[in-house]
Amino acid sequence: MPEQHSTRHDHQERRRPPDAGSDPVDLSVVFSSAPPPEPEEPAPAAAEPTGWPWFLPQDGLHREDLERAADLDEDPSAAAGALARIPLVRGAVTLLEHVGDGLPLGPEGELAAADVRALAQALDLGDAEPTTMREIGGIVGPWNALVAGGWLTAEGTEVMPGEGMVPAADEAEDPAGFVRFARALMVLLVLESLRQDPEEGGLFGGPDTFTALLHTVAPEGLLLPGTIRVALDRGLVPQDPAGDPDVDEITRYWQAERDLSTLAAYGLLEREETPDGQDVRVRGTAEVLIEAYGALEMLEELS
Repeated sequence: MPEQHSTRHDHQERRRPPDAGSDPVDLSVVFSSAPPPEPEEPAPAAAEPTGWPWFLPQDGLHREDLERAADLDEDPSAAAGALARIPLVRGAVTLLEHVGDGLPLGPEGELAAADVRALAQALDLGDAEPTTMREIGGIVGPWNALVAGGWLTAEGTEVMPGEGMVPAADEAEDPAGFVRFARALMVLLVLESLRQDPEEGGLFGGPDTFTALLHTVAPEGLLLPGTIRVALDRGLVPQDPAGDPDVDEITRYWQAERDLSTLAAYGLLEREETPDGQDVRVRGTAEVLIEAYGALEMLEELS
């Protein structure tokens, strides 16, 4: 077979420069010992707007945070234990035990001061000396839920135990029954609070409140500016067309924070100030979240 040789035309073809419209060729690897250039990393994609209120985290939620509720079918005891740790449920159990076969009520339809003090001590609700039952959300929340569900009947000058919409089962003896009892307590309290005027201890119950509730189940909870003054000083509040703090946005924050504080006072959430007093952290559970949204659906069906 005859030997093949390249021609001058072949060399010229191989060295032909690229067309003007093509990408320039990096010749550093041909004419020097320099390593090939590192490819540029693409710029990180900008986070898409969530549409959530300005006072809530904008980095999204993790699905696993919303699925932390213990499974009743797989482990009734674990589900009952998780619910028993919620202050509202614990308070309702303690209140039922304290009422026993019945207790007298004062002229305003409230428990006597001695009973209020005993309950506050049993539930570790602080050292402040209460003057009326209505001053202590940790008693009012369980009371409202128990009355709404028929486990307590307050008529005239006496409060008596009732049958309830489901049996008030014992956690140890009937875990599955206790779960049904605890869930009913939570959904009824939220439902009654949504139907009650905010000036009387109810909830505004707007979309921002329920969006904020979603964030309370994150491991670190939901961190909010402690006051609107703090938010203004940090430049967080959106401006109106005139360049002033938007009053509507301030109202959104105030109503959502007020609702979360009310739910915490009633024992459905935990709320604490940061050491410097500039922020508040609100923590919730998947169990509370499920029943809160259930109450919202019930309210929409009843409307």
